[in-house]
Amino acid sequence: MTKVLIIEDDPFVQRFYKRLFDLGSYASTIAGSGQEGLEMAFESVPDLILLDVMMPGMNGLEVLEKLKKDARTKEIPVVMLTVLSDTETVKKAALLGASGYLVKSEIDPKDLVNKVDAYVQNTNN
Repeated sequence: MTKVLIIEDDPFVQRFYKRLFDLGSYASTIAGSGQEGLEMAFESVPDLILLDVMMPGMNGLEVLEKLKKDARTKEIPVVMLTVLSDTETVKKAALLGASGYLVKSEIDPKDLVNKVDAYVQNTNN
């Protein structure tokens, strides 16, 4: 079963995405902060990480940078899933090694699962 780590600080959004992925062929886990997400990624090494940008403490771009600098997690695809759609943030995420960038308000839940399926399949090929 494919393991997805969702790093998201909003409890409602956490529950929604967990339910969405658990209904499919995913085993999802939730981290409520950037620091917790890093610890979980280092410990469980998921197949894919969905990462919010705007979080208190360590933001998603900082988390992404740390994930990509660590030998244990640098190969894990990280897809930014956020409300931010400004060009500067999108470019910075790409430069730091994000595999994709999705805007929450612009993606249907079914499409989100399909996109994650595609990222996972691209990684396995």
